[in-house]
Amino acid sequence: MLVMTHAALATVEELFEYKAQGFELPPFAGYTADQWGVKAHNRPWIAAVGAWENGQRVIEVGGAYSRLPEWLGDQHEVEPWVGDDFGLAAGEREQWSRWGDPHELPGQHPSVTYVFKPFGAFSPQYPDRHFDRIFSVSTLEHISPHARLDVLRDINRCTAPGGRQLHTIDVPTALWKALAAGAAERAGLRRLLAQRYPNGIAGWLDLFRRSGVKIATRPPSSLRLLDRQTLVESPDVWFRFYPPAEQPKAYAPTASLLVVIEDR
Repeated sequence: MLVMTHAALATVEELFEYKAQGFELPPFAGYTADQWGVKAHNRPWIAAVGAWENGQRVIEVGGAYSRLPEWLGDQHEVEPWVGDDFGLAAGEREQWSRWGDPHELPGQHPSVTYVFKPFGAFSPQYPDRHFDRIFSVSTLEHISPHARLDVLRDINRCTAPGGRQLHTIDVPTALWKALAAGAAERAGLRRLLAQRYPNGIAGWLDLFRRSGVKIATRPPSSLRLLDRQTLVESPDVWFRFYPPAEQPKAYAPTASLLVVIEDR
């Protein structure tokens, strides 16, 4: 049985702790050593809570150019995979290939197994009950809402007995939505809230539940999205890396929902 054992929002204090510890990955597309914001929290969080062991098969869903699987392989002697079609299914291949030819990655990083298929298609290239650790970093929210349930069910299919999933999901922090969501949660209207705001906390937990995951933890209140201690994407990261990069754009900060799912 897959059980959600942890759901929380990333905090500024946690980010400061990870930065003080000196966690650093080799530079890659969209990541530099001086980066702040939610991903600078999410990757060391993944590394800290994964309970990594020698020989585990681990995969980053939507990892693209990420160096985290390779880093985990070097640090913990796990077998690293990346599963990403680089926007092909969504018709966004040009955007996701702007940093180079993805098909050159296996030659550049031979310790990593790359599968150029999206989750949600139930491809045999992602074997049943195969991965001891499956994780994603600011990825699931970019999946089309109509495809998300199949993606989660496919991820569940691939989780090995005793395995663990780790997901960090960007959630909006708009004031009026957070206030409305907080009021609905207090009134016990989470199911209605999930239907109205599928990108919010209640929406994601309901989606995991419908995928077959038992929710065994108390979710954070949506009012926490307004707490200054809750980490949101920083303006410099938004300006430098969000398309169109280094150009003026509307700033819509997102918080980071942290989810741990265990097979029990």
